[in-house]
Amino acid sequence: MKNEMFSISEFAKATNVSVRTLHYYDEKNILKPKRDEDTGHRVYEKEDMIQLHKILTMKFLGMSLDDIKDYMQLNTFDLSFIDTLKLQESKLIKDKEQIDIALEAIQRTVHLLENEKEVDQAVLVSLLANMQNEKKQQELSKGIIKEDIMKKMFPQTVKEKMLFEQGILTFYKRVKKYCGKSADHPEVKQMLEDFYHLILAIFEKDSLEELPDIFSLDMEDRESEKQLEAYIREVERLIPTPITEEEEAWLEQVTLDYMSPLWDKEEGED
Repeated sequence: MKNEMFSISEFAKATNVSVRTLHYYDEKNILKPKRDEDTGHRVYEKEDMIQLHKILTMKFLGMSLDDIKDYMQLNTFDLSFIDTLKLQESKLIKDKEQIDIALEAIQRTVHLLENEKEVDQAVLVSLLANMQNEKKQQELSKGIIKEDIMKKMFPQTVKEKMLFEQGILTFYKRVKKYCGKSADHPEVKQMLEDFYHLILAIFEKDSLEELPDIFSLDMEDRESEKQLEAYIREVERLIPTPITEEEEAWLEQVTLDYMSPLWDKEEGED
């Protein structure tokens, strides 16, 4: 029986693969058809369908064309293919994790934009960097932050994350809006009170004096202090600040002015 032959367009239609893709596979020596002796045109056979499905199957598994090309020379798969599959499995798990993070970040960002209608670019970039690097922050926080506090710092539900991000977004909007006003200005006071209320709520603390309790380090030890400073620098490297140097300097000053009466009160009680 004469072997059934296909032109490239017929083969493309029969396999639902584009002519352009078949050209590419030919150029890369992954799937090379025979050539018509008279016309020089590509001619495909039934055997080429099996080879094409071999390519498509390995592509489905996420393998690169270079790896696929190596396997196209083999007629059988042996136990060594297990190692290839396991490496690919690890890569796909990592890719899936990244995709899941990106999908959740999109969901959280859409929520913010729907609520705000418009968000400062620097603030949104900072929030997105925070979403992207949550896992790295958790790793960095080990040994610095107490384990029970870590669960509060990095909530599991998307709803909890959205509430926190909305609070941070509101805070930065106010910083940009009120920059230059004095610490005793009612709007600045309200901004700081709302921010500290947000932080205390996250850590489930009743007062600012309790905040040092979130650390697992001995805060009076010099080496622990250096460790904390290194931790803060690394977090700042992962998450860019959304405020300008001027806004940052103003925020530091009004925070000091706001906190001074509290510290004086505390010293007086001692």
